[in-house]
Amino acid sequence: MPAQDRVDPTVLDAVTAALARAGAATLDASHELLAHYADTGEATTQRVVDTLVDNAADALRALTDTFADTSHGLAAVAAAHSSMTRSLGAREPSTRTSRRRGPVV
Repeated sequence: MPAQDRVDPTVLDAVTAALARAGAATLDASHELLAHYADTGEATTQRVVDTLVDNAADALRALTDTFADTSHGLAAVAAAHSSMTRSLGAREPSTRTSRRRGPVV
């Protein structure tokens, strides 16, 4: 059985939706992180805190992009599978078997 026959498009849709929600959550987290300004009162410590916050926000945005890319890829696979299933369903499979008796000419 080919791999595409084992793919359940409803599972792909569910995973795609979960990835979209996770992507939105990580993007919101990055915005919230950047919205909070911590003033340490000491220049060196402040630079370290700012760098840490910026790096964390960048990581969350990268995670958001990865979720989006994966979600789009799964959606494309689900659409292709659905399209293939529809085109195969449109053809009527032959229910008769051909059996010949006697010599083949």
